[in-house]
Amino acid sequence: MFEISSKKINFMKDNEVIKKNINLEQNLDCFILISSNNSHFWDLIINNILDFIINKISEDNTYNDFSIALENINALIKTWKQDSKKDIQLDIVIWLLNKNNFIFSSIWNASCYLLKKDNEITELTETDDHKKEFSFISNGELHDDEVVIISTEKLLNYLSKSDILDGVNKEKDVKVFNKNIKNILLSEILEKNIWVTVIKYSHFLTSAEENNKLLLVKEYFFKLLDKKSSKKIMASVLILKDKLNKQSKNVKNIAFLVWITLSLVVLYSMLSTIIWISTDNKEKEVSKENLVKAKTYLRLASENVANIDAFELHLQNAESLVNEIKDEELFTNDIEKINDDINILRKQFNKIESFESKATNIIYKEDLSDSIKLVKNNKKAYIINKKSITGPIIPNTKPKTYTFNDLEQDEHFVDATSIWETTYLTTNFSKVVKFSKSKHFSFMDVSDQKLWEKSKEINSYWQNIYLIWADKNQIYKHSLNWKVFSKATSYLNDDDVTQIWDILSIAIDWWFYILKKDLSIVKFYSNPKYRLESIVLNKLPKNYDIENSESKIDLKTRAELNYVYMLLNNRVWVFKPNTNNYKNTSSLTYIWQIEWENELINDFYINHDWEIMILHKNGINKLTFEISDDRLIIR
Repeated sequence: MFEISSKKINFMKDNEVIKKNINLEQNLDCFILISSNNSHFWDLIINNILDFIINKISEDNTYNDFSIALENINALIKTWKQDSKKDIQLDIVIWLLNKNNFIFSSIWNASCYLLKKDNEITELTETDDHKKEFSFISNGELHDDEVVIISTEKLLNYLSKSDILDGVNKEKDVKVFNKNIKNILLSEILEKNIWVTVIKYSHFLTSAEENNKLLLVKEYFFKLLDKKSSKKIMASVLILKDKLNKQSKNVKNIAFLVWITLSLVVLYSMLSTIIWISTDNKEKEVSKENLVKAKTYLRLASENVANIDAFELHLQNAESLVNEIKDEELFTNDIEKINDDINILRKQFNKIESFESKATNIIYKEDLSDSIKLVKNNKKAYIINKKSITGPIIPNTKPKTYTFNDLEQDEHFVDATSIWETTYLTTNFSKVVKFSKSKHFSFMDVSDQKLWEKSKEINSYWQNIYLIWADKNQIYKHSLNWKVFSKATSYLNDDDVTQIWDILSIAIDWWFYILKKDLSIVKFYSNPKYRLESIVLNKLPKNYDIENSESKIDLKTRAELNYVYMLLNNRVWVFKPNTNNYKNTSSLTYIWQIEWENELINDFYINHDWEIMILHKNGINKLTFEISDDRLIIR
């Protein structure tokens, strides 16, 4: 079932390392690696571990038995550490292999890696969690020619993945592989002695399985012969045979040829039936097995939420198996259920909360198919449509719609922002329009410029408006001087324009967050010293990507807000800055994302942290939530 190679890498350090390989049952094997700076302690721990494992863990109930064993081992470790006057360093990994299903747990720096068929390396242990006792149990399934590496140290702290892969030969000979790992490690400077065990799994078809296939064919054959029609045919053949015995030789020869022909036709028909039934049943059996495996992978994914690589590995395996069954058009109801479970699990893993439209959270219900933006003017909400503005939006009051008739036939609004009691809008013809507090439209001029910049996004701060000129990747500032805006001042120097490449959106908390086309974020400061800082995005989920290019992308924040918000893939994403001091922002930590399942989000406005208005084609909904311990809960 498997090949194994274990090597001790001795750096003449103080810690002792030990390994044990035990066959617990016919198809159940145990591999233990221990490292400790106290030789008396690891001698005690290995003996007690063996006491709790040998004859205590079975093939049929491996997971539960292993859980009980780990609880007992944890109790001993805790007692011994309390009694010891010295600081005991302990690295342990206990790995069980039940046929091709593995289950393991580890302490401190002990690590496990999976080398898949395509030579992709997945770290199965958590990358940054130094546990002092056994807590999480991880498990999974090995396929043919996959290799597991277990060690008393985190190998990827000293080796790159390419270092490990360089040692893989075509046959994946575990002894050669392990020898190469040892040679590379010996060239490094390590603080501890290490044990490395390499296990390669292989599966071979047994004679018993072959015999089962033969029995299956025989069973179908006898079922065919046992039918009434088959028995009638055989009786008729016997009667015909008696009659032929009384005929001439020529008649017998002709009858013999006809018999041979008919026999071949019948035999062909019978064999085709047997093969078809056998194949059909085999496909159903394989699909049924894959269905069970897919459900197992789903369970494994849910148990490995703390480990991104392991979670993704199990979920991808489940999806792959489900797609295979789907192609066979079998078990459609089960497949639908598993796909629903996969979607739910992905949402939980990526921290996605779904928000639904209800009577209690509808602010305004109307056909808003032409709506593009939601702004607040004098603390009242207004809807920006392609050629008009609707508002103010007040509960139980029908708002007015103000249309700008001076727009050309193909001209329409593309964005808007407010300064005090006035709203400023940009059009697709590179014009700026003013909507005054007296509810009148007018075109705005700019000093010393014939035309405004070609901009799809407008933003504001104090009495300044900021236009993003997408074609030039530049931010232009215009200051309001009496009733006219001043000539444009460009913010970014030529080198930074080239480096940024393509601006998708900006958000202002005093200075500028700039969202780039690759969804990375930089922050621009113009004083006291010009600088452009890259913002580190922490804890990003796997789905942080542009899934739908037609869906609106927008970055939002303000000086009085504690969070940065983003509209991406029809979801509102929430990020927490590393500091409330807008001058020193260096990172944003992903908190959660809110999914709107009903409609496409046209825009959203942040009333304040934890309350958002969502604009869509059928109206406006209010979304309230709270954030506690970096967890978002919709109210």
